[in-house]
Amino acid sequence: MKTLILASAPETEYDYVRQLAQQAEYIICADGGTRHAAACGIRPDLVIGDFDSGARPDGVEVIALRPEKDDSDLMCCTKEAIRRGADDITYACASGGRIDHFLCNLSLLEYLHSCGVHGMLCDSRNRVTFHPGGAVWYQADASYRYVGIIPLDAELIGVTLRGLKYPLTDATVSRAQMITISNEPAAPEYMISVREGRSLVIESKDK
Repeated sequence: MKTLILASAPETEYDYVRQLAQQAEYIICADGGTRHAAACGIRPDLVIGDFDSGARPDGVEVIALRPEKDDSDLMCCTKEAIRRGADDITYACASGGRIDHFLCNLSLLEYLHSCGVHGMLCDSRNRVTFHPGGAVWYQADASYRYVGIIPLDAELIGVTLRGLKYPLTDATVSRAQMITISNEPAAPEYMISVREGRSLVIESKDK
């Protein structure tokens, strides 16, 4: 089940959210994500939260959480989505505001991979996926000019890039000195291969 989860980070550009909602089979709002749903004219299937950043809505299924809890509202939404059969989860309205929340939200992509669920985090200029290692092929998208690879481990070992403007062969990329940002697709498909290490792949555009 293809699921869209709306977080409660600040957002003012909604065209991408509406497009994602049209593609989703199920929509969940995390707490104040109901504000974004209302701004887009979207009716969620489920709202989960402690409602410290938004009012509890009427006329929709709600799971109310205690404010004192170990998991974030977005993690609670994620676990419930998987419990209900989600195998593809996209997060939106999840990248603005507090940096600690943004980094925590990005970490959910690795959690989804560990659960066998495809995950993506999107905003108006970026889409982010988790790369677990090995060789992964990507379809170039003209909407996104740039490709960046951000190491999650101290080093990525054996990085090979094919079909990109700046190729690499069996390189080592460190988190302290990244040489894998602002690359560009140079073919309809491109490959990112990493022998050892985990990373985030970010497809982005300036505007």
